[in-house]
Amino acid sequence: MPTSRPLTRLFAALALGCGAALLASCAAAAPAPAEQEPDTGSGPSPEPAAGGSPAGGGEYTVADVVARYPSCAAVGALVSAQIEGMEIIDDVVDSESVDCLWKSPTNADVIATFGVTVDANMGADDVPTKEIIELSGLEYVPDAGLEAAGGIANLGRAVGDLRSLTTVTNVPGVYVTFTQTLLGVDPDFGGTPAVAAAKQLLGIDG
Repeated sequence: MPTSRPLTRLFAALALGCGAALLASCAAAAPAPAEQEPDTGSGPSPEPAAGGSPAGGGEYTVADVVARYPSCAAVGALVSAQIEGMEIIDDVVDSESVDCLWKSPTNADVIATFGVTVDANMGADDVPTKEIIELSGLEYVPDAGLEAAGGIANLGRAVGDLRSLTTVTNVPGVYVTFTQTLLGVDPDFGGTPAVAAAKQLLGIDG
């Protein structure tokens, strides 16, 4: 049955609701990271612009990310399988914030949105510990390369008619959020593969 435009607008507005609130909005943890890997494609991926992680253990910035991935099209290339057939409805990339949101057509078999955001945090003091993540009811997502860079990741899940996986990757200076939301269907992109995509945005090896 076709989905009404008001429902579609509501769905799009809710899709990123868990992403910005690091440890408050997504209080229920997913039982395990989804196993789907970021799409690498059969051909060569577009090369990001020059730039990378801060040298000498400094803080990351949104501008660092934008130097590497200067558009939502470049960001979307990291998750091309997840956004296939969708249209972009939020396309903001500047030195202060990245906000990319795609949605499926209203006549799609499965109504879905997929969002990627990059925003500043207050530095190393704003990176939560594993204990804080777990006390908040979220799932800690282990990643040695991320943690060697001073970062940490967590996964939260929303259930109900609108079901979402929200993965937040924090490093000193910024946090990256991937949110996949589907109507009446369990999402499949979160946890380990989302952290891998976030590390590509941040220029973190390992």
